[in-house]
Amino acid sequence: MTRVVVVDDHPVFRRGLSALLSASGVEIVGEAASGNEAILVVDRTRPDLVLMDLGLPDIGGIEATERITARHPDVRVIVISLYDDENSVRAALDAGALGYLAKDSTPEQIIAAVQAAEMGASMFGPGIRIPGSMPAPESLHLAMLTRREKAIAELLGKGLSNPVIAERLGLSAKTVANYVSIVLLKLGAENRSDAVALVRGRPGR
Repeated sequence: MTRVVVVDDHPVFRRGLSALLSASGVEIVGEAASGNEAILVVDRTRPDLVLMDLGLPDIGGIEATERITARHPDVRVIVISLYDDENSVRAALDAGALGYLAKDSTPEQIIAAVQAAEMGASMFGPGIRIPGSMPAPESLHLAMLTRREKAIAELLGKGLSNPVIAERLGLSAKTVANYVSIVLLKLGAENRSDAVALVRGRPGR
């Protein structure tokens, strides 16, 4: 079970995020309302993953991420923030963050990001511009997929169901379902039909 620390200075959002993740099978081992507190909680609990806000009191989320990843290289950090500009994304990645989500992400997108982090995959929510990239959504998002994710996407594009994909690739149905969630998020697809259209090269929206 993935062990997570949730960092946000707004108690309602922080507790809501913790409840969402707990309901999805994630173990919440700590919460923090500031950057310094986040470092102390991570030092104490040694989680697998930290969900990090940027607009924190005291040192802020960027510096907290940098300190945490320097002290604990095995701890993965996903930023979830109101700020979705390229400078904020670049600063977060430079500090060691693995992925980046906006706070208006859906529960499904947040859970998919956590699942991706469990496998060490970088994750960017829909609408997040990767620093230095050009705004070419379909080709950009497809290029972000790992080899396994591309294989899943190609079979999705052929209209195959999860059980059939699992059989083709020698994976469990649960593993395929997790990969499908990650592929949808990376492609910026709202549903399976959108993902199929994007893989086939004709955006459905």
